[in-house]
Parts: sequence; structure tokens; C-alpha cells
Amino acid sequence: MTSPAIHTDPLFIDSAYGVVIHRDFKPLYVNDEYAKYLGFQSSREVMALPSILSLVAPHEQQLARQAYDLVMAGKAQPGVRTYTNITHGGAPIRVLTIDSIVNWQGEPAMQIILIDLSAQVDMQRRLAASETRYRGLVDGSIQGIVVHKDFQPLFSNQAYANILGYPSIDALLGCSSLLNHIHLDRQQQAWRDNNLLLRGEVDCIRAESQCIRCDGSYVWLSMISSLVDWNGERAVQVTLMDITEQYQLRQQLEFRANHDGLTGGYNRQALGEHFQTMLEQACGCGGGLCCVLVDIDNFKRVNDRFGHQAGDEVLKAFSSRCLEVLPEHALFGRWGGEEFLLLLPMCSTAEAVEMANVLCNRIADQAVNVDGMSIGFTISAGVAGVDANLDSVDMLLLAADRALYQAKRSGKSRAIAYGGCEAVM
Repeated sequence: MTSPAIHTDPLFIDSAYGVVIHRDFKPLYVNDEYAKYLGFQSSREVMALPSILSLVAPHEQQLARQAYDLVMAGKAQPGVRTYTNITHGGAPIRVLTIDSIVNWQGEPAMQIILIDLSAQVDMQRRLAASETRYRGLVDGSIQGIVVHKDFQPLFSNQAYANILGYPSIDALLGCSSLLNHIHLDRQQQAWRDNNLLLRGEVDCIRAESQCIRCDGSYVWLSMISSLVDWNGERAVQVTLMDITEQYQLRQQLEFRANHDGLTGGYNRQALGEHFQTMLEQACGCGGGLCCVLVDIDNFKRVNDRFGHQAGDEVLKAFSSRCLEVLPEHALFGRWGGEEFLLLLPMCSTAEAVEMANVLCNRIADQAVNVDGMSIGFTISAGVAGVDANLDSVDMLLLAADRALYQAKRSGKSRAIAYGGCEAVM
């Protein structure tokens, strides 16, 4: 049998923790902290006990006895252990013990340093209860909630899985990266936001984004991302709501606010705002910009002869043919009544006149059928391009209007550039 290793170093008599020295659980020394931990008024009360084994919970007393016997016999090393102790008042407390063999009055004895873990255990219990409540709230929430680390999902509630079209939470947690559900146009910004949160540079980020469901359909989401601690590591929690209906309604309202209800083109206010922006860009980079003022010839006669409903059909037919002829980067809208404005960026005056004449010919060649009546009509157009003398919206509109007047005087159904240079038809 190996003799126990006996420490002759000074005892931890002044320890801030509880200290007890015993031989076969008969207390030989007890400090006040030990007595206080276990609910005694003084160390003398503990010293009066026949055995401190009674302070160990009954279901752990055999373990404490075995540990003592093995260490004292040299068959086990002193070490760190945890026990449930019973206070003088009968309350259980969880403790950490550090035991060692010491020389007490010439004979080996066991010294135990005791650390009360009750506060830590209670905190863990509270955290567990809090987490249970949190998960209950999360699971019952109509908002989607997910926790991820660099877009690798760590936790999700059912609402989040439903929003993205997953059949279950487990299926979502098997996703390789939530970034795949974010529209490609916003993925880089999503990465930047993620890094800002993980570095602690911001507390919260709000965003609206178009996302992709499992079936490939699109959904608009309002998202709030924040930094959280997840099992001791930094992670990002995202709370989101499906705002697809609200987004579509907002888009409809914005469209109505900026477009003419009859023709579908931009209205005068929106055209004016775009015109100013495009002019500033053209003057800044020298890319060119032309405006084309178009008027439907003899439109009053159409209304007088066929009625206003027929007049409306003529306006709509003209709009649809404009969209067929104009390039994608062009803007088109109703300037007022039967007058329309076309804005052609990155376009020379000659190119704009040619395009306007193509439109004039297309309109003249195709009549509109309204309630069995074939209604033919023509248009005239005036073109003005940005140059040193025409560098404001008002000046360009005035020049285009004068060119339009010249086109009318020259026989209509044609386009003329400001300055009187008529294009070849």
C-alpha cells in the first residue's frame, strides 16, 4: 500500500474560502467561512459535531467516504470534487471541494477547501428557465427567428422555417448557408452587416430584402439583426416578418403616384424629377441627352367625332407603340392632355430625330380599332438636345416645343430638331 503524500506547507487557515481539517470526518479545524457557508453561527458549532459527514447529502455520503478512504490509503490522488451539502437549516447547497493530505499534530489528516457553488447553480437554473421561456416565446411567435454564425443556422423557430418554405426546423438547420436565400443583389451587403455585428461595431441592423424560398418563389422580408451570445460564442439573431403584401401594396401606391393612370407612362411630376436628374448626369459626364415633345395631331377631332372613350383608346395605343419603339433606358410619360415627353439619354440629336420619325411612321401605319371603328391618327414631334446653349430643363422644353410647332407647320406626322433641321423621313 502506498503511503499518502503529506503536505507540510502552511495550512490555508486564512483562506477566503471555507476550510476544514478532519480525520475520519471528525473535525480538527474549521474556519469561520466554512461555518458560515453551512449555516452555523460559528466554527465552534461545527467543531462540536461528531462527524462532518452528516453535512453531506445522504445520497452522496458513501461517495465522500470512499474518496476519503482511497486518498488516505494512497490509492487515489487528492483532487477536486463536487458535492451537495446540507446546511444547518436543512437547505441543500452545491459545493466544490479541493482536498489534500496535511500533517496535523504529527499525523496525516485531510484538509478540504470548500467553495460555495450555490450562486452559480442558481444562475444556471435561472438561465435554463429563461431559455425555456425564451424558446417557448420564440416557438409561439408569428415572427420568424433564427440564430446563425456566418449564416450557418444554429437555431430556428417554426415560423422562420415556414416563411422560407422548409417542411421542418430540422430541414432548415441542415441548410448549408442562409445566404443562399438572400437575393444576389444584397448578398455582399448582408456579409458586411454580419461582420459589423460580430465585431461589435453596431448593436442592431434593420433591413428590407427580397429573399428566395425553397421553391424558388420570392418573398419580401423585414429583418432586424442583432448580436447575441450563443453557447459562449458570438452569433447573429435575425427576427423577420413577411412583408410581401405590404411591399406590393407600397409598390402599387408608388406606381400610382408616379404614373399616369390611363397610359401607364410617367406623369408630369415624375417626368420633371427624372428630367432634372438625367440632365445633371448628362452635363456631368457629357453623355448626351435629348428630349422629344410629342403631340397627337388633331386629337380634338377624334374626341369630337368618336367620343372621349375612343380618344382614351388612341392615347393608350400611342403609349403601347412608344414602348415598342423606345430603347429600355429611355423614359416616356404623359406631359399633359395629348402631349407626351420622351427622354433619351446617351443619344445624339440626329439619333433622337431618327427614332422619333420611326415612331411617327409606326403610328401613321396602324389604325386603332374601337368598337368596330377604325381610327387612324398621326403624331408630330419636336426634338432638342443638350448643348452649350441648352443646359436647363426649361430651355430644353422650350426648344422642343418650338421644334414641335415647326413640325406642325411643316405638315404634321414628322419629327423636327430644334433649329429647323428636319430629319429625312
